[in-house]
Amino acid sequence: MSKWNEVEPTDEQVALTKRVELALCNEINLLAKEGIPVACILTGLGVTIADLLTCRRGPESVAPWFSAQAEMIAGLQRPA
Repeated sequence: MSKWNEVEPTDEQVALTKRVELALCNEINLLAKEGIPVACILTGLGVTIADLLTCRRGPESVAPWFSAQAEMIAGLQRPA
């Protein structure tokens, strides 16, 4: 089973992540242009992520995954 939170992602993982980011950004922008409220978009994304984690790793994996992602994002937003 592959890890989802690599400390040093491979070049392939970075490229795949950028591909997913672009696809999701395009879809999210379309939803926003259709007038879907941001709160609905974010909630839909969160539920989808939780469902994927539950199916792949079990329900006990959801909260730790979101917690780790929150820490990573907070770190990226801190001033250098």
